Amino acid sequence: MQRIGLVLKREEQAVILGERISRFLKEAGKEVLLEHSCKELTDKWDATCSENLTDDVDLLVVLGGDGTILRAASLLNSKTVPILGINLGRVGFMAEVSPDEAISELQSVMDGTALFVNRMMLEVTFPRGKTSRVLNDVVIHWAGIARLIDLGIRFGDAKELELRADGLIVATPTGSSAYSFAASGPLVHPDLAGILLTPICPYSGLKRPLVIPPDMETQLMLKRGETFYLTLDGHTTISLDQGESVQIKRSPLPFVIVQSRARNYFDVLKQKLGLL
Repeated sequence: MQRIGLVLKREEQAVILGERISRFLKEAGKEVLLEHSCKELTDKWDATCSENLTDDVDLLVVLGGDGTILRAASLLNSKTVPILGINLGRVGFMAEVSPDEAISELQSVMDGTALFVNRMMLEVTFPRGKTSRVLNDVVIHWAGIARLIDLGIRFGDAKELELRADGLIVATPTGSSAYSFAASGPLVHPDLAGILLTPICPYSGLKRPLVIPPDMETQLMLKRGETFYLTLDGHTTISLDQGESVQIKRSPLPFVIVQSRARNYFDVLKQKLGLL
């Protein structure tokens, strides 16, 4: 890995650690690339600015919380780029590596001894053929306040199911610990593959969370409601109209991340959620 990209949350701790990591990489003979939004740091860090960061690098080092990891995932195009997440946030389900472990884990990546794991992503197809990928979840809800929406749900060639609720969360196993969990959905170990549907305050139809096989395509049809919103990984919201539909399926592109050797999934559950 010769070209290393840095994605960072714009706060003091991330900038200080980013400069330290950049200096370490330069001393190791690596090229450091930054997002265009960090252009002012390139001279100080002896780095290069990139318009298409994920196309130009062999590894992404992400400094921030899980939200920054999700933003990095949204930058991925058609190339699988492994990610090393340094947790500077409050939760750290995906960004597992602590700031104190950053340099040693980065050295492990360069030595070829780091542990890489694949995480499932979803591919969402909107009306008129536009597609997006998400790592955590897709949430469909009404644009207003305290109003029910009517959805039709079809799994593959099966008959259509109905849902009348405040909304619906379609999540990956990784995303099962996020909004879906807050809506009383189950925790699904991220090594498993599957698609989790969690209704939000259901009134009729699908009243309990449902896990379906990962390669089963789901179609959501917007039956009743003036304006619908579709929120992708908590950072992108798209407006949809009654009568339109979206398709959700497993993405052919996995999300590859460096797993911390200092803690496992159950350690994170205990530390972050106090569940074990």
